[in-house]
Amino acid sequence: MKRLLGLMTYLCSSIVMATPITLQHSKTSYVNSGICSAVVDVTIHDFLGTYDKLYLDLVAKDKAGRVQGTSENVITYGDIQNLQGKAFGNVFIESETMCAADRTWTVQVKRAVLVVDGQREDLLKAKKVHIDDFQPMKFKIN
Repeated sequence: MKRLLGLMTYLCSSIVMATPITLQHSKTSYVNSGICSAVVDVTIHDFLGTYDKLYLDLVAKDKAGRVQGTSENVITYGDIQNLQGKAFGNVFIESETMCAADRTWTVQVKRAVLVVDGQREDLLKAKKVHIDDFQPMKFKIN
């Protein structure tokens, strides 16, 4: 019985720790005082519990590889919306130069560590960080 309980605990923790995330740059806009903000949508492909956390660090670089903005985040239960078996939230990369970003710029994921039930998983090492490189259409008013 003890062995079966141990196996069930292992399987449950393995399932929980198999959670990937998807990142998508959804928009960049002027916010105030000369600062622009790039919004990055974060989808955690499982519910995020009350005490769970996602550590997510991003760096925006221009085409020459110069750092133009950084974002260090600790995403917790209060920062997201649990909906339909997933957790959704946003993080922001803000700087004075962010509004100049175009398709030649890149966002590098420096850290993505998920902590669920006290267990840490490096999502970068586990190759569980996915990018949705969606490009919105331009609008035109006639």
